Amino acid sequence: MTRAVTTYAVIGATEHALALAAELSLAGNRVIVAEQAARKAALDALAAAPGLDVDCQVESVVGGKQRALVTGIEVAPAITAAVEAAEVLIFMTPQTAYEEILTASAGSLRNDQIILLCPGGLGGALLVAGIAAKAGAPDLLVAQTSAMPLGGRNAGPNALRIASKKKILPVGVFPASRTQELLERLAADFPQLIANANAIETGFAGAAMGLHPIPMIMNAARIEADGPYVYDSYEITPSIARVIDAVDAERQQILKALGAPLTTFADILKQSYGVPGDSFYEVVHAVPGYKQVKSPPDLRYRYLSEDVPTQLVPAVALARALGVATPMLDATVNYTNAMHGCDYWQSGWNLEKLGLDGLDAAGIAALLASGFDAR
Repeated sequence: MTRAVTTYAVIGATEHALALAAELSLAGNRVIVAEQAARKAALDALAAAPGLDVDCQVESVVGGKQRALVTGIEVAPAITAAVEAAEVLIFMTPQTAYEEILTASAGSLRNDQIILLCPGGLGGALLVAGIAAKAGAPDLLVAQTSAMPLGGRNAGPNALRIASKKKILPVGVFPASRTQELLERLAADFPQLIANANAIETGFAGAAMGLHPIPMIMNAARIEADGPYVYDSYEITPSIARVIDAVDAERQQILKALGAPLTTFADILKQSYGVPGDSFYEVVHAVPGYKQVKSPPDLRYRYLSEDVPTQLVPAVALARALGVATPMLDATVNYTNAMHGCDYWQSGWNLEKLGLDGLDAAGIAALLASGFDAR
């Protein structure tokens, strides 16, 4: 049976975005990549090259472990052109750029499209669905994953190494009533997707909320002096792991208030990578893809500048609405504000931006299930 060809637009120019573009192309799809002008240099170089030199070290990637020159990936002159051509839009840009990109491309959005945010922060699917509705595409299908599907590493000009692939990738759809539709439409290329009950649950289903900002803050002196350097397993020591566990405990209290299943960061990593361990510290040091990677180059890296305003700030806002105390999450945001000289409480995603303001737990559940009409 002939495999259906899907036209994907991968919005983003990181090594992780290019790794996914390569796999989708190896699977026989039409793949278009695009990025905002300020971050487009890598794509311009790819457009002038004969292809993308891929060293895949993961058996579960399409084609298995291989060294291949992936040709045929199209580089769009602008994001709008990619949006117009695509059936499925996969956003792997900074989550803080969603509003700017989609507002600029609003006239090209269609009700028959899918937007998949990889990952989507805490509530990104709601933010994007609201923008699409205002643009005249209220039935566009929006979903978000808990993490990036593939881990890529830069291996030189127009070359990358695929170092990891999630065995299982949680996904949340907004509204949740369309979850089965999303799974069926993406089944051929994303069989690893497993559905959470809703998009907010997916926002809590990744480990980045603790894994990214806490080690950066607690290793700030070395990063500022020496970055980038080899950042083995995020340089998580037993003490740093205990701080992450404390953040995780607050996350679980928010999940409990929402009536969602409780998981730990350790559970998430074990499920995603199939590694052993009895504690978060043991598990994070068992993930092969976390070995011998580069640290953030500086303290403005996305683990703080992106994850804090789009994950921690809405998590605290949601917690306050539900009556959950979050002193560790609050402190993490406050430390980042001081380090960056800004106010992420003001610029980050609040409940009004996500369409959740003024709702209790039951109201939030109804909106997540049925959409904004449930308000």
